[in-house]
Amino acid sequence: MRLGFGCLEPKAAKFFHSYGLLVSGYPFIFLISPILITGLLTTGLIGLEPLSDALYLYTPTDAPSKTERRIIHDAWPLVDGTYVPGRAVTQSREVQVRFLNRTWSFSDLCLSGPDGRCANNDHVQLVSRLYHHGINITYPTVRLAEKSAYIASALGGVKLAKGENGENIIVEASAWLLIYQLKFYPNQVSYISGLWEREFKEQMDEYKKTTKHVSITYFHSQTLSDELKKNADRLAPRFIGAFIILICFSVVCSVVTIKKSAYIDWVVTKPILSVLGVSNAGMGIASAMGMLTYMGIQYNDIIAVMPFLVVAVGTDNMFLMVASLKRTDRNLRYDKRIAECMSDAAVSILITALTGNLISDALSFGVGTITTIPAVQIFCIYTMCALLLTFAYQLTFFCAVLVYYTKIEEQGLHSVWLRPAVTYSSTSPLNVRLFWLGSKPPNPSSICATTQSSSSVTSTYSTSSKHLHHCSATSFFRNWYAPVLMQPSIRAIAGLWYIIYLALSIYGCSYLKEGLEPANLLVDDSYATPHYRVLEQHYWHYGASLQIVVNNAPDLRNPVERINMDKMASTFANSKASIGDEGVQFWLREMEVSANIHKLQYDDKKFYDHAAEYIYSDMSRPWVVDVVWGRNNESDHVIKSYRFMIGMRDISTTTKQTEATNTFREIASRFEKYNVTTYMPLWLFTDQYALVVPNTLQDIIVAVACMLVISALLIPQPVCSFWVAVTIGSIDLGVLGFMTLWNVNLDAISMITIIMSVGFSVDYSAHITYAYVISKETTTTARVCDALGDLGWPVAQGAMSTILAVSVLSDVPAYMIVTFFKTVFLAISIGFLHGLVFLPLMLSVFVG
Repeated sequence: MRLGFGCLEPKAAKFFHSYGLLVSGYPFIFLISPILITGLLTTGLIGLEPLSDALYLYTPTDAPSKTERRIIHDAWPLVDGTYVPGRAVTQSREVQVRFLNRTWSFSDLCLSGPDGRCANNDHVQLVSRLYHHGINITYPTVRLAEKSAYIASALGGVKLAKGENGENIIVEASAWLLIYQLKFYPNQVSYISGLWEREFKEQMDEYKKTTKHVSITYFHSQTLSDELKKNADRLAPRFIGAFIILICFSVVCSVVTIKKSAYIDWVVTKPILSVLGVSNAGMGIASAMGMLTYMGIQYNDIIAVMPFLVVAVGTDNMFLMVASLKRTDRNLRYDKRIAECMSDAAVSILITALTGNLISDALSFGVGTITTIPAVQIFCIYTMCALLLTFAYQLTFFCAVLVYYTKIEEQGLHSVWLRPAVTYSSTSPLNVRLFWLGSKPPNPSSICATTQSSSSVTSTYSTSSKHLHHCSATSFFRNWYAPVLMQPSIRAIAGLWYIIYLALSIYGCSYLKEGLEPANLLVDDSYATPHYRVLEQHYWHYGASLQIVVNNAPDLRNPVERINMDKMASTFANSKASIGDEGVQFWLREMEVSANIHKLQYDDKKFYDHAAEYIYSDMSRPWVVDVVWGRNNESDHVIKSYRFMIGMRDISTTTKQTEATNTFREIASRFEKYNVTTYMPLWLFTDQYALVVPNTLQDIIVAVACMLVISALLIPQPVCSFWVAVTIGSIDLGVLGFMTLWNVNLDAISMITIIMSVGFSVDYSAHITYAYVISKETTTTARVCDALGDLGWPVAQGAMSTILAVSVLSDVPAYMIVTFFKTVFLAISIGFLHGLVFLPLMLSVFVG
């Protein structure tokens, strides 16, 4: 058996026709079963535990920086006796005082250094004493005889002057960074440290009110997690508002008036049906979240935006089903009408469901290397399940509701009070005309008109679609909009618009900015936002430290190897992102400085003995924890690996951070035999910057491929499937370009929405294309009029409902939420433009 294009369409239409008859025969079962399933699955929400680890959620799982961090953690774990300020790779905890059943001091919770003391920002005392004694302070490294201290990562906004010997002397500094590292083990101590952090924030909030001359910013290990929760907390009440707005909009769109009057036809107008249609999506959302919680798939705060998408898509599909029902003949029995409705609407909805959900499924479970950002994966899993269950409930619960309301309409009953409606008469009392009028099932010569909130409609259809007098909204698209659109001059203008649209989209893409900056995970009024801005302004321009690990140290008894190691350090220190040799913190160099001061001569064969003597002669030196000792084949003590630090410059923007990351990794690759690793905590985010573009492009390609295959099976003409795919690609190009012009980065947040915009693209393109292909008209103009007449208004309703659903997010003071709103708004607006302008013209030109 050979499959052809559109081979599934007639079979699907036949299946859903039979399915409609089945539901009509047993509506109660299809009504109550989804309600019971929803109630059962929703109990899973009791065990909902949000995951708010920002570094895990928004950085790629296979990011090189995670391997680099693990290498440093394994060699230099952050435990008591090994902590040296500036060398930690776990998020610092800055803290003051906290009381919990007893008086806790900083010494109770601090991480101690090699000398057993709390690392207590000793550079503060060092710089203060030098300043008060009138001694010039060199920068970026302070040197007193054989001892040195790197202070560029602690002092920011430094102004310099030249000393007598040409060295840089500090004139003034604008910022001072203090770090207080707490223990995070065992669990009880970690918990107390967390309480300290929150108490510290409260104390600092109060202290800031009393000081006017010093600007204080602060940040602790739980800040990102806490701020992510604020994003979710601000969304909850907004969803209630969006739900109410969609219900009101759906009710208004359901209004049908008596022919040649302004009074509502309460038989055809079904406000409760609209409420239940929107609630159907709510059932799918609750069921999906409960089910996935039972399955152990952790919820994260960005999923809080998922309901806005799903309820909008669910409402869109409701409009399609209701519009399809209205196109059936009211003289038919209710079961025949439901069968025709399902046969007509379900295939179009099926295209959306299959493409949208299969795309989400592919992204969620990682076909190949589609996406490695956990936040995107988890979001797609939740969205996929919510859309699938919403679709299933539309075919069961909402279809059963349609059956009951079609029976009520057939009997001429009031759709709200379920009492016989009154036939229109101008002599009827006003309260009857306002609240009790209704139409009877028409004869073939009857006509109807449907309206939005402001126009009147009739409520009847004839038995032949050829002679139907369509509702006013449908008539607008069929008799006015489509014929005007098909005029040669308008087509030429639309073609020019499309060229301008493509040019602006490509222009925007050329300035695409990648990456989710840590500060953008915060709400706009977060106390931590100024902290990030200070880092960008004062520390990422000059002075931030980079750790460089030599995992396979050479035999340092060989003087040639020592020279090679020194040259390697100079190579890193003198790259375009480094501040030079004066920013190097390297035990081997300091050992040579000490030897020169004391006029010592090292015996190469005993180099390791000399190194141990130097390193351990002063336990306050950071070199104690920078060297990892082991034994060679002769059981001699040797240095197996070590690390050194260099100072960096100009990493204040995402682009420069990415360039610096690539530069240092490229330099490390030159010394392959030493297995060199470079790392700083910011690398976790720069890896996301580098991977988000290829991830997004792969996602779009897979999405379009899935859509192309499925639409080819469901849409009879293969050329149409191709143009649907072209439309989706064009919409995504526009979203990427225009979001850049709207100051939105391509990051994990916008990436999620771009993935979802493929689904929205399918909504607009697949519905119009399917209607165009199955039209019985013979000319392209008539087929466009037929397609836009049947589906122009439902598509417009879907677009408006989605924009209304996300519009409540437009003023939320959080980058993540506003980014979501902007990208969804662009996806809907551009998709709507394609669905009602560009795609019909493409079909009329390229499809006969």
